[in-house]
Amino acid sequence: MDIEKYKNECDEFLDQNLDDLWAIAQYIHSNPELSFEEEKACKVQCDYLREKGFEVQQGVGSLKTAFLAKFGSGKPVVAVVSEYDALPEIGHACGHNLISTSALGTAIIAQKYLKEHQNGTLLVIGTPAEEGGGGKIILLEEGVFDGVDAVIMQHPTSAPTRLAGACLSSMRYSCEFIGKSAHAGSHPEDGVNALSAANLFFVATGLLRQHFKGDMRLSGIIKDGGKGTGLIPDYTRVEGSISSFSLTDLRRNAERVKACAEGSAHALGCELKFEIKEGYQGRVPNKILSEVCRNELVKMGEPLLDGMPIDYGGEDLGNVSRVIPICNPYVTIFPDYKISNHTEQFRELANSDAGRRCLKVASKAMGRTLIELLENPSIIDEAKRELVERMKEEL
Repeated sequence: MDIEKYKNECDEFLDQNLDDLWAIAQYIHSNPELSFEEEKACKVQCDYLREKGFEVQQGVGSLKTAFLAKFGSGKPVVAVVSEYDALPEIGHACGHNLISTSALGTAIIAQKYLKEHQNGTLLVIGTPAEEGGGGKIILLEEGVFDGVDAVIMQHPTSAPTRLAGACLSSMRYSCEFIGKSAHAGSHPEDGVNALSAANLFFVATGLLRQHFKGDMRLSGIIKDGGKGTGLIPDYTRVEGSISSFSLTDLRRNAERVKACAEGSAHALGCELKFEIKEGYQGRVPNKILSEVCRNELVKMGEPLLDGMPIDYGGEDLGNVSRVIPICNPYVTIFPDYKISNHTEQFRELANSDAGRRCLKVASKAMGRTLIELLENPSIIDEAKRELVERMKEEL
């Protein structure tokens, strides 16, 4: 088979289906749903995939708005990931309407190949709640990704299209300082000031920053600082996050943040309740898979950034990338220069001609990439070896 000729035929096939895909993208954009509530977005994707002949399970694991669609059989098992939750108040300002529909576009291209060649299994995994809920992490822990050999997912971006490199791992912390109330004017000596402990905590962590590597990020806010100016605050709650490219560094410095909280509580005579939770783990890029996708984008004439640039965001695909090799193209909807996601500008672009173009380019590039992996599964074996080597760096 002339594989390049076949890929060009698949491009034409995608073009023939683009209007339907764009209609779904606009529908999801017009019906923004928050994390774990994406019932309309889940249903419209499942209906489309059933119509195309996929075996679809709507509601997967413990998540009612997750889905799993399957076509084909045997190895390798490749998965394209969809996400489709919106942001509070601002809607689809991260372009998840394009992530989801490009997954559908990729799926029908790979399905066309499998119908004719029967070289493996294709999964479409619908993952809710990327914006803070960690849907992929839940599904990963519940075994939905078990047996998958390679994962691909796109994300819309600005500036030139790129193949994503590393991103930040994060953790969230909560400090509750518990003191004793007293009248601030007449009996201050009877009080134990929880707000003072919180202030001392911010001083301590501010000084700690001198000893962080350059990529470490630490933030925090006072969520509850007292009930009135005439009373010594007997309770203060601080919430924040800490992030780093290195998960090992992150966990070590999280312990140092905890020590700052303990010392501040002790200095002011407060009790402390400290909690820290794992957040999204940083993306582990895979050069082997990314180069396959890069080559396809180059053939399509898409301008690209060199290498696999890092970014200072985070996503729950990062947790998956530490278990399964991933390919994560970021396809532009605004090539001129970098703008912020989670803005009204980005939201409007996700529903514009530029968004439609992103959907088309991403679907074709990812579909071509999956054809290449299914045609040459040894590439996946190389990608798995690369993942093993990259994970050694985290030890």
